[in-house]
Amino acid sequence: MITDINNLGYGICRIEGIVTFVQGGVTGDELEIKIIKAAKDYLVARIEKVINSSPYRIESLCSVSKTCGGCVYRHITYDHEKQLKRSYVENAFRKAGVSVTVAEVMSNNKTEGYRNKVQYPVGTDGKIGYYKPKTHDIIECDNCILEAPLLYNIKKYISDFIKEKKIDCLRHIYLRCGIATDEVMVCLVSSKRSFTHLDTLCDEVCEKFPEVKCFALNLNDKDTNVILGKETFILRGNPYIEDELLGCRFRISPQSFYQVNHDMTELLYSKVIDLCDLKKGQSFIDLYCGCGTIGLCVASKTKTANMFGVEIIPQAVENAKVNAELNGIENAEFLCGDASDAPLHKCDCVIVDPPRKGLTPKLIDELASAEVEKIVYVSCNPDTLARDVAGFIEKGYKPSTVYPYDLFPRTGHVENIVCLCK
Repeated sequence: MITDINNLGYGICRIEGIVTFVQGGVTGDELEIKIIKAAKDYLVARIEKVINSSPYRIESLCSVSKTCGGCVYRHITYDHEKQLKRSYVENAFRKAGVSVTVAEVMSNNKTEGYRNKVQYPVGTDGKIGYYKPKTHDIIECDNCILEAPLLYNIKKYISDFIKEKKIDCLRHIYLRCGIATDEVMVCLVSSKRSFTHLDTLCDEVCEKFPEVKCFALNLNDKDTNVILGKETFILRGNPYIEDELLGCRFRISPQSFYQVNHDMTELLYSKVIDLCDLKKGQSFIDLYCGCGTIGLCVASKTKTANMFGVEIIPQAVENAKVNAELNGIENAEFLCGDASDAPLHKCDCVIVDPPRKGLTPKLIDELASAEVEKIVYVSCNPDTLARDVAGFIEKGYKPSTVYPYDLFPRTGHVENIVCLCK
């Protein structure tokens, strides 16, 4: 009997007291399984036969979900997925020794067509799709049902072109779109600065798809798993596309961070604004500000609050400055540097939205030493969030309710917000 599912999509049971992970198992399934791996303290098994199917089990709508590994919850009901994600967050805090209330998972229940960004690896054998989990084997995918429909035909056209012309230097096809504007960015990641048929491809794509406002080539000739290299060349159109969030307009360059789920991001940012609760004359700092999306949305809604954004990527900082001008926000400054460079002692609230690894102990110390009264923490990793909240509690902070937001339906990821008050 499967008793639970982890965030990698494996059903969990016990065999003679040993935790066993069953690929594709669903809570409540009665299964006949076969052990395929025996580690020191756990087992891995595959399903041989479904004896009694779980009420949470459904048929996957995707033909490659079992091999692609991206949609780990494609075979269960969405209501059960939300329950699992809430439990995942609760367990992360329990393991960190932190007692908090975790709210129900907030979702608009849109589980298809929500991704405004896709990055397809291109294999040396011509395959284009997604990597099979823990391998560099590419699973071909003609139509990922998570991606915005606007991107599908563009991706297919580029794929067909590079296969027909036998172009072998491309590493990724990277597409982005503005959900509110229908503007599309095409960025080809290549091991060469130029190649035969590149101009033809640019011309044909821009002519056939007028939504493409930016066509770029990113040079990555390093032996690395990092997708983008340091140099990006704009071949056609603007060096950006635009989108709107909560009434603010944003310019987004190829290397700028921008949330992949537009509609859920608006709900997430609205909660950040509520938790900041900024009053007239107060100031806030947006650490890891990227192109300024969170901070400028907050500044736009709380017009009397002063904003200071900090970001380590120069191109994103330049985007943020332009975005402030674009929205007529004059009370915003931006610094290109490390989060530790921020003038923490001069603010009433700090917003942090760090990478998956979370905050450093040094930054937690600095925030506490500066006696920042309120920290609104946005996180894409419940485990590092719980760890960091435990660190803040030791420094005299008290956490609010934790609010999960499902920006990544059908995957094992969930975004969270918590407010920490001194």
